[in-house]
Amino acid sequence: MNAQETKTDSTKKESDDWKISIGKTRIIIQKDNESDTLDFDEAKEKAEKKKEQRTNHFAGIEFGVNGLLNPNQSVDLQSEAQFLELNYRKSLEISFNLWEKYMPIWEEKIGLVTGAGFKFNNYDLVQDVVIVNQMDSTFGVVDPTRSINKNRLKTTAIHVPLMLETNLGKDADHSFHLAAGGTVTYMLNTRTKQKYKQDGENYKKKDKSDFNVNDFQFAATARVGYGDFTLYATYNLTPLFENNKGPEVYPFTIGVSFMHF
Repeated sequence: MNAQETKTDSTKKESDDWKISIGKTRIIIQKDNESDTLDFDEAKEKAEKKKEQRTNHFAGIEFGVNGLLNPNQSVDLQSEAQFLELNYRKSLEISFNLWEKYMPIWEEKIGLVTGAGFKFNNYDLVQDVVIVNQMDSTFGVVDPTRSINKNRLKTTAIHVPLMLETNLGKDADHSFHLAAGGTVTYMLNTRTKQKYKQDGENYKKKDKSDFNVNDFQFAATARVGYGDFTLYATYNLTPLFENNKGPEVYPFTIGVSFMHF
């Protein structure tokens, strides 16, 4: 009788289990004795956490310092470009990168990154000069009647990158990332802004002109970081001004990316 009861209980227990047959293979899923449901939510959460090996590294807010190089890749600008000598502490860039697309080549480890954003560049001039655009040429003119307190060349642009990126790490929060490639920039507007004193009066002046700045600019870029922290650098392969319409100078920027979207 005891043997018969044991066999009956075992048969009943097996019948409570879920069975899946694939060919000659039989899979048995046992239910929890305390619950009639499987914890699918926990399994899903673990799977999603495992897949999260990458976060966005381009989309977000960037803050950098601008500079200008001469054709020999030096910050010592040639004589015709001396009016563009910069105060680096106030020559700043801020970018709002609103969209990013990652195209995997090998899962989250290696892939291509593109996106789009707006960037605003300030070039704070050391010299007390007025940037003028005359006879299809951009140059600086000294105005001895002005005592200039603020003198800036400002640009607003859209930029689109295309970079090869690699991510090394178990998850996004503990991953080393490296990217390199290029960016295409389209200038939306260029202007100068001055604050100065003349004849004892304070003045503010904005001059909106293209100043012969190249509409399309191409730059090399590189980014490196860990987790949410990213350092970036860009170097223009095209000069700031159109050929023979301004001094030959090449912008560069070094900065940090944060607040990723």
